[in-house]
Amino acid sequence: MKQVEGNKGTKPDGRLDGRVSGWKTERGFGWVEYEGGSLFAHIREFKKGFVPRTGDTVTFVMGLDPKGRPCAKSLVAKRKDVRTSVRALLKLLPLLILPFWANLKLPVAVWMLPAAMLPMSVAAWVMYRHDKKRAATGRWRVTETELHGLELFGGWPGAFLAQQKYRHKTRKWSYQAIFWAIVFLYQLLALDTVLDHLLWNEVGAFL
Repeated sequence: MKQVEGNKGTKPDGRLDGRVSGWKTERGFGWVEYEGGSLFAHIREFKKGFVPRTGDTVTFVMGLDPKGRPCAKSLVAKRKDVRTSVRALLKLLPLLILPFWANLKLPVAVWMLPAAMLPMSVAAWVMYRHDKKRAATGRWRVTETELHGLELFGGWPGAFLAQQKYRHKTRKWSYQAIFWAIVFLYQLLALDTVLDHLLWNEVGAFL
């Protein structure tokens, strides 16, 4: 197949339009038609869990493979994959059980905790999305401190869903360690609340 030599027609955000062709599902790679030629594309360049199909329209960033040949990177299919979103929600639900159980025992209205966490989760989602786009186009990045700050102040559910959707920050172990430490802290505080502060009292007695 004819190989693409350049990245003509780049949009202001640095992304290009193409179409998946000749996808080999069992081998995890295929090609993207662009400018009358074809670019190699690997499954890892799509969001986690997404299975491309021949004919899918996509946007992508022009990159280079280890041999210096043009290839498609940071692929985003315009076809919605509902299964990926459902799987992400199913993974999140167990992490919300303890916090919302603890919410029932707090001396405040039951709507206050969700009302506080929802805007932080939305903000975390938006910041992850912006950072993913900026990473793909080489622009100024959102700092990890800002992202972790949103997670710490209640936005970790939105951050979790954004990680799954955009496959962003999932491969950086140092980042994931801090993220999951924040999630664990929320689970621990929630468990202590459910147990009427038994854990805190035990720690206080030990100290």
